[in-house]
Amino acid sequence: MTTSPEEKALLADAYEVNKKRSELDSADTTVAIQRGLAEARATRSSKRRRLKWITGLCAVSLAVASILFSSLGDLGQQRVTSSEPDVHWGKLEPFRELMRTDQESATLTSAFNHNYVQRVDQTVTMGKYTFTVDALMADENRIILLYSARTDTSNGVYSIENTKLMDASTGYVIDNGSINGIRFTDENHILRGRTTFDRSRSKPLPEKLNFEFQLSSVVPDLPKDGKGKGKEKEQEQQGENSQERKYEFSKKMNVVVALDPKFSIPKTEIIPVNQTFKFGEYEVLIADMEISPLVTQVRVDYNPKQKLDYEKESFISDIIQPFEMVTISKKGEKTTLSRNGGRGTGNGMVYSFSSNFLDKPQSIILKMQGKPGKIYDTLKDAAKDQFEIKIK
Repeated sequence: MTTSPEEKALLADAYEVNKKRSELDSADTTVAIQRGLAEARATRSSKRRRLKWITGLCAVSLAVASILFSSLGDLGQQRVTSSEPDVHWGKLEPFRELMRTDQESATLTSAFNHNYVQRVDQTVTMGKYTFTVDALMADENRIILLYSARTDTSNGVYSIENTKLMDASTGYVIDNGSINGIRFTDENHILRGRTTFDRSRSKPLPEKLNFEFQLSSVVPDLPKDGKGKGKEKEQEQQGENSQERKYEFSKKMNVVVALDPKFSIPKTEIIPVNQTFKFGEYEVLIADMEISPLVTQVRVDYNPKQKLDYEKESFISDIIQPFEMVTISKKGEKTTLSRNGGRGTGNGMVYSFSSNFLDKPQSIILKMQGKPGKIYDTLKDAAKDQFEIKIK
């Protein structure tokens, strides 16, 4: 993938926004963003339909959803209740703090508790940048990398970008990844983070992975000489808060890792749901749920007899909002799994959630926004209602 310097700068600014956003209350921020986008859509759609809102429109359209999930991956803090003893992570202990506000915290905690983690500790250095793949975990549907990076510049590493995961043997591109859970530390300007790659379980898990990426850092401010003064004067004319940042980027770097054979053992369970619900004039089928150690996926199919254009599909994707899952252990302990992604299938949607499959939950409940058949005057009213589907 080729990225222009302007695009790289925009990407770097996006990571700075994520970094600052992590200082806010994660759950509240996510809700506010989703509701604000939904209200914007409500205003736009009302001009076309002039109808009351049907059920809880509490998320974005298909096109916006894919962007939102990838950019807000570090916002949804898991509410986990468990008496499981903390497993010491050894050299990976610094990642524990990162996970407290990571949307995948339930998944990663479950993986660590059941030793479903491969310690890698493989480092590559190029110029002034040093990057380490600290650990990874993989299943039929998803691969997750935990990494750390540093540079000897005074401003430290700014971001990781242009990621790509490939089968090292064939060069086949598995996924470009979703960069989430980034956390900076003051100590030695270290950046730590998690990157998630989705894959198709129709293809065998590679024996070796090739992770390709770039690192960026902020160009240090120039000394306050004549040029510096000119720059300061220019900034004063533009305004105090319009300071322009410049970035420099590493060359593309690669880390090749042999995958632990334990990940190639299939651990996916498919639970048929087959429950149909009517939302206004639209009928949808909650078809099934697919659970693996690193991801839970819910498949929603639209009625094929309803001839849907893009606008109607977008409207239905707003109406049908599975927003979280609750699993209950044999001891009655509850774990809340937040939604972390979604994609269109051509005749419906697949929604992704975190997973605690390795904990062997005895009960699984899917929570949906609104109530089937009910018409709402406002989004606030819709947000108060929800219904549950007992999956297991």
